[in-house]
This record gives sequence, C-alpha cells and structure tokens, in this order.
Amino acid sequence: MSSLNQDTTIDAEFKNLFMMRLLFEEAPVSVDLETVKKALIEKFGDITAIGDTNTTSNNEALQLFAIKKYTVQFTEGSMPVQVVLSNATEFDESSIDAISRTQFWDIENASEILSKCLYQVNIFDMMSSRLDYKERCEMLMDWLEVVVDLYPSCKAVWIESAGKLILPEAIRNDPISREDRFLYYGMNIRFFKIEGTEDMVIDTLGLYAIGLPDIQYHFKGIDPNKVVEHAFTLAHYTYMENAPVKSGETVAGLQNDDGSKWWCQYEESLIQPMREVLDVCAGEYASGKRE
Repeated sequence: MSSLNQDTTIDAEFKNLFMMRLLFEEAPVSVDLETVKKALIEKFGDITAIGDTNTTSNNEALQLFAIKKYTVQFTEGSMPVQVVLSNATEFDESSIDAISRTQFWDIENASEILSKCLYQVNIFDMMSSRLDYKERCEMLMDWLEVVVDLYPSCKAVWIESAGKLILPEAIRNDPISREDRFLYYGMNIRFFKIEGTEDMVIDTLGLYAIGLPDIQYHFKGIDPNKVVEHAFTLAHYTYMENAPVKSGETVAGLQNDDGSKWWCQYEESLIQPMREVLDVCAGEYASGKRE
C-alpha cells in the first residue's frame, strides 16, 4: 500500500444497526415529528411514530418510527422494524480515517467539504437485521432518500461501513434503479497501489455490513479500470444472487479475454477493515501468494 499505515486490529462486522450520517456546515433545525411522519407515510404507507427518546452520551435526541411494511418474527410474535432519526450533534472531521479519505472517487473537493462540515444528523435502523438483506437495503435506501429530502441544507452523506461519501444531489437526482441503490450508496470500490512494487489491490467495501462477502483482487499488469468494472459486475451478481460463488469455483475473466476463468477463494482481506472476502485470482495478471 502507499505510505498510509494499516490498523489490522480493525474488524468489519455485520451491522445490526446500519448507520448513515448527514453532514452540515451549520446546525440544521430539527424536523418535527409530524413532518417526518408525513414523509414516511408517503414513502412506506402505514407507519407509527413511537416518539422521542433522549440519550445522555452526546445530548442526542432520537425520533423512532415503526415501518409496518416490514415485519420480523420473534418468539413472542411479529414486530415492525424501526427507523431512527437524531437531532443535530457536532461532527468530528477526524473521525474519518486517512485510508477512507483516499477513496472518495466521486467527489473532487471531498476534503474541502469535510473541513466545512461541523454538524451531523444520524439515521439508522433497528430490528431490521432480521429481514432478508434485500428488503433491509430497500428500506434503508428509502429512509435515506426521505431524510435527505427533509434536510435541504445537507452537504454530504457519510456511510462509514462503506467508506463512502455521497453528495445529496446524487441521492435526489441520480436515476439509479431501486434494486441497485445499495451498491452505489452502501458499497465502495477501493483502489490501492502497493508501495515499492507494481502490485495493485482493488476491493469492495460495504457488502460485509449486510452479511455478504466483499470482493478483492491483488494484481498487476492490467488497467485497473477494467478490474473496477469486473468488481462491480461480480458485486452485483453477489448481491442479486446471495453470494453464489464458492471457494474453488471460477468466474469469467475480462470480456476481451475469450474463455478466461478466474479462480476464487475466501480469505482474510489484505486491506483494513479486516474481514473475510472473496479473493479473485486474476489469471495471468494475479499477484501475491495464494494457497
């Protein structure tokens, strides 16, 4: 990797609460409960406003809403999942690590945006980790769209589990299909050069958060943009088909390499956060040692 130092003690784990942060230059006025409720009804149909809950750790107040469209089963019966909205609290720019800052490919002035953001509004889910992952992602992306519309002064959205910084205009205006939204907002494709070598690493980050494997390539001697395209295609297949590729199986290589097959196996990631990934051995372009 470049001169950036890794922290191999950082583990990536399935997210029982999937956190998304809206960032602001000035403290936004909190949206009242009835306004949020109206927006949720338009998006989800039948909902219940559970009310406000105060926490003491950082003066964060939470609004909770039950989404009856999505229910989960418990021993005592079924319950609707919940979405949660916080009031504005202070945002610490230093909470975004140096490695994440090298991967903001979609935003040219990301550092400038972050330097000006002083406040955050947090949104997340509760109990929806029991949903089918596609249903959960559908709900999360709908919830994100609702809140971004409610806060027009939002400057960026930070999704830590993906290391992804998103401009709100992209969420409001980008015509991404409903089924693909999580891949664009909840997943990042990262690129690293290994210092002192010709080796490169490309991986996805974010699928682990919903219980799917991220994907990794360690390679050299090929245009990395072609590997990025391959990674997105394989990530899309992984998402749509619930991770069908097993260790020891192969996937098609690059389109211009007729008949090439790239061998896959599950192993620990090369780049933090540490997690099990589907490593793709890129045929003649592969680098590193694999068992």
